[in-house]
Amino acid sequence: MNQDMKKPNIIFILSDQHRFCDVGYAGNTQVDTPHLDALAADGAYFNSAYSNCPLCVPARGTLLTGLHALNHGAAANDMPIIEKTPSIAQVLNQAGYSTAYIGKWHLGGVPRDQFITEERRLGFSYWNGCNCNHDYLNAYYDDHDNVRHQIAGYEPIGQTDLALDYLDSQQDNEAPAALWLCFGTPHDPYLLQPEDDLEYYFDQNLTLRSNVDQVNMKDPVENKPDAAASYAGYYGHIRQLDRQIGRIVDWLKTHGEYENTIIVYTSDHGDMLFSHGYLNKQLYFDESARVPFILSWPGHVPSGQRTQLISLVDAAPTLLGLLDLRFEGEVDGHDVSPALLNPRAKGQESVYFYSYVPCHQAAHRAIGSWRAVTDGKFMYAADQNNQPVCLYNLEQDPQQLQDIKDDEAARQDKVRLAALLNHQVLLYDGYVPWEKLLKQLGLSDVWEASEHYFSGLWPTLVQPE
Repeated sequence: MNQDMKKPNIIFILSDQHRFCDVGYAGNTQVDTPHLDALAADGAYFNSAYSNCPLCVPARGTLLTGLHALNHGAAANDMPIIEKTPSIAQVLNQAGYSTAYIGKWHLGGVPRDQFITEERRLGFSYWNGCNCNHDYLNAYYDDHDNVRHQIAGYEPIGQTDLALDYLDSQQDNEAPAALWLCFGTPHDPYLLQPEDDLEYYFDQNLTLRSNVDQVNMKDPVENKPDAAASYAGYYGHIRQLDRQIGRIVDWLKTHGEYENTIIVYTSDHGDMLFSHGYLNKQLYFDESARVPFILSWPGHVPSGQRTQLISLVDAAPTLLGLLDLRFEGEVDGHDVSPALLNPRAKGQESVYFYSYVPCHQAAHRAIGSWRAVTDGKFMYAADQNNQPVCLYNLEQDPQQLQDIKDDEAARQDKVRLAALLNHQVLLYDGYVPWEKLLKQLGLSDVWEASEHYFSGLWPTLVQPE
C-alpha cells in the first residue's frame, strides 16, 4: 500500500438504509456507534447530507458516477446502470490507484442473483461482490472470475473479512488502494442477525421518534410489523456495522496507514421506520432522504461538524477534488471539498432530491412521484405536476410535524423554495409524468423488465428491497 504520503489510500464504506439520526454523534444515545462516533470526532461530519434519490439502485449509481438518476440510467430499483457511464473507479485507475469493490452492487438489473461480469463493474479491478442479497445469514459473494462463494455466518462480518484480506494483499503494492466496502444492512429484514445483538436491544425500552404513527398507517401493509421490534433489529444491525468499521480502523492503525487514508462513511438512503405512518423509503421526509456522511483524513481535513449542504451526487466529485482529480466530462454533482478543508467555506445554496418512479411500496402511495429541494433550513416538495406537496421549517420543526405550505406567514419562503426547485427540475428532468419520462430516455424496456420480474413477488410492502 501507498507509503509516500503523495497519494492517500481510500476506504469508502457504504451501508444500506442508515438514516441520519441513528448514530451516537448525532445525539442518539440508544444506538451504540462508538467507532462511527470516533471517526466523526477525528474527521468532518455533515449534518445536512441528503440522498438525491432515496432508493437503493438510483442512489448507488449516483454515488459512483456523480450523475443524477436519469443520467446514469438506473432511475428506479432493479434498473441496470448504463454500462459505459464513467465512474470514479475509472478516474482513480488512471491516477494509479488499485480499485476494489466488495459487497452489495445492485446496479445489474434483474435477476438479482446474477453474476456481474467484468465489463459491467464500472472499472473496479478487484471484485468480491454480489448484485443484491438481503438474506444476511445465508449470504454469498462472487469473485473476480465469477466463482460464487458462500459467506459463513453474518454477511457484514464476512464482507469485512474480505476487506481485510484485500488490505493485507495490498501491503507490498506500490499503488495506493481505493476500496469500496458496501454493506447490505441495516436494511430490513431487521431480525436476520446474530442473536446477541437482537437480545441486546430487545431488552431495552427503546424510545421511538416522536413522529412515529403506528395507528394511522399510510402504507397499506399486511401483517404490519411491530415498531419496537423493528427498532431493536435496526439498531442491532447498526451496532454490528459499527463493529466492522472498528475492525477496519484498527487494521489501518496497526499497519500505520490511518493518517494516510481517506475514510468515508455514508448510506444510500434512510428508513422511515413508522415515522409519519410510513415504512422503508422513497419519501421526502428526513428519515428517508437524510443520511450520515463522515469523511476522515487526519492532518488534512480539520475535524468537526459541517453545516454546509452535501448530497450523494457530490460525493465522487468531492472525493476526487481532495485528490486534485476530476471526471473528464461534466457531472451533475459539485466538488464541496472546500467545505471539508475549511469549515467556514461557503456551501451550496440548496440540494435537489427526488423519486421519479413509484416502484414497489411507493406504487401504493398517493404521491408516488415527486421532486424536492432543501436549503438546510426549509424543505419544499412538489408532485410531478408541480403541485405543492409540503413545506417544512426544519429548524423550528425538525420532526416535520407541521406542514406550512398553506400558511400565509411562510408564503415568501414557499415562493423562494419553489423557485429553487423549479430551477433544478428544469436542469435535470422537467415536470413530466414518470412513464413519459422513461419513454423519452429510452428506459421503458428495462423498467418493464424489472416490473415483470417482480410481479407477484410483492404481496406486501414489508418485503426486503
